[in-house]
Amino acid sequence: MYSKGQPYVIDVAAGETKYICQCGKTSTPPYCDGSHQGSDYEPLEYTASSDEQLYICGCGKTSGKPFCDGSHNN
Repeated sequence: MYSKGQPYVIDVAAGETKYICQCGKTSTPPYCDGSHQGSDYEPLEYTASSDEQLYICGCGKTSGKPFCDGSHNN
């Protein structure tokens, strides 16, 4: 998940829920596929309050996982 080197951009509609991987082991990035089972990680359950785009870290350097903070540019 973190080998992409740039963010995953997700369109989310108002009221829609997405489950975002936080363990980095998913085979369907940036979405959770259950690969965290048996670890201390859980997916982020994100429900949009309005139509929006999410930028999910694809480099692993962000200080605000799972969201991109631009660290891939450094």
